[in-house]
Amino acid sequence: MLKQSLIAIVCTVVFAGPSLARDLLVTAARPGNLYVFEAQNRKLIKDCDLGSSPVPGVIAMSPGGKVAYVLVNLWQDVVGIDIETCEKVFFAKQSEGDVTRRSIASLAVSKDGKELYTVRNPVRKHSDRLEVMPAEFAVYDTNAGLQAEPRLVHEAPRRSTVMATDRKGAVYVAGHDIYSIDPATGQTDIAIANASWNRPTYSPPDVLAFWPIGSQNDEFMLLYTAAIFADETKSELADFVWGYQSVDLTTGESVIEDFTSMEVLMFSAVRSPVDQSKLYGVYTQLSKHDVETKELIKRIDLPHTYYVINISSDGKEIYVGGTSDDIGVYDAESLERIGEMRIPSGGDMSVSTIQIVQAK
Repeated sequence: MLKQSLIAIVCTVVFAGPSLARDLLVTAARPGNLYVFEAQNRKLIKDCDLGSSPVPGVIAMSPGGKVAYVLVNLWQDVVGIDIETCEKVFFAKQSEGDVTRRSIASLAVSKDGKELYTVRNPVRKHSDRLEVMPAEFAVYDTNAGLQAEPRLVHEAPRRSTVMATDRKGAVYVAGHDIYSIDPATGQTDIAIANASWNRPTYSPPDVLAFWPIGSQNDEFMLLYTAAIFADETKSELADFVWGYQSVDLTTGESVIEDFTSMEVLMFSAVRSPVDQSKLYGVYTQLSKHDVETKELIKRIDLPHTYYVINISSDGKEIYVGGTSDDIGVYDAESLERIGEMRIPSGGDMSVSTIQIVQAK
């Protein structure tokens, strides 16, 4: 009897095996919904009411991917949605009285999931004028519920957009430069010189920083374009280039580097989690680059414009979304279109983020 019981246990372990993690794709779209797809089988599994306009739909996920924090209501409010139950678990109304506060894509969650950060841009409405007030770095407790107020507020750099947190507690903010902020004290340092870089033969860079993606690599990465001149007089143009600036969110190490001439526009880009030399960028084309050899591997035309890109956790599939109601799925090796996911009722994603998280 004991032998038979042991055999049964062994067979259960061998044949059942561990539960396998699967990729979930999370995005937002009009009229006011958060959508969760099983990425591999392209299946919609959750349709959650955000209770507000989804624009701009910037999404930051909690560690483990259970809660999606979404910037909604024309940049003003932050809502947290449990993606398993669609329950609203967090809400921060940032404007009050005669002060309107808007966060321009600024949203991030600490690596332990206990704090949420945003940079708020307050404007006071007087009867005869608008008073632009100092930008604010706000720290919320994620367990603050549906009437959340910031626990701490520090002065913040102006022109702040996307944000990311590292494993040492720092918050990286894209603005005039790439800043590192201590959320406890507000201490702000330059992590990567951006507009203030010391590259004498370059123009100032142009950076579109709007989509907080890159979690598969645990990196904070932004694209830039710049003009290169023949010498420091800047009298003769040599090239326009694409480059990337990146912060490793595990080590804090940073890099800024050109990788190709500017032949097409790209709105967003992501690197492969299994081979960081491979960078994929999207707008009206999908491009695959080798940033080490600085070679274009392949480029294909897309059926329409897509604003935001992301990649599966195993690096095998590319997802492009935003703009319309379809999310295109492409093979990361060949760039062949291999599938798509559709937003119900044709609700467009506009500039919403698409995030990839793993769940069991």
